[in-house]
Amino acid sequence: MPGGKLVSVKIEYVRKIKKVQILGDFFLHPEDTIYKIEKALAGTYVGASKDEIAGKISKVLAMNNAELIGLTPEAIAETIKMAVKK
Repeated sequence: MPGGKLVSVKIEYVRKIKKVQILGDFFLHPEDTIYKIEKALAGTYVGASKDEIAGKISKVLAMNNAELIGLTPEAIAETIKMAVKK
């Protein structure tokens, strides 16, 4: 990702995301918001646009008054899109 940050995802899917785990060298406060993001992404169609996925992530961040440091929702969305293409 830009700035040299590392992000990866472990993802299970068949047409829709069943389970996703977001990993990397970024910070998120409060930390448990990552689980809420992962839960919110479950059920998302793998054909969803990067903007749709980033929007879901941004919504969870806003609802939890959370701050993502060193990474953007768009970068996570891009990583997910790359993972489901392979």
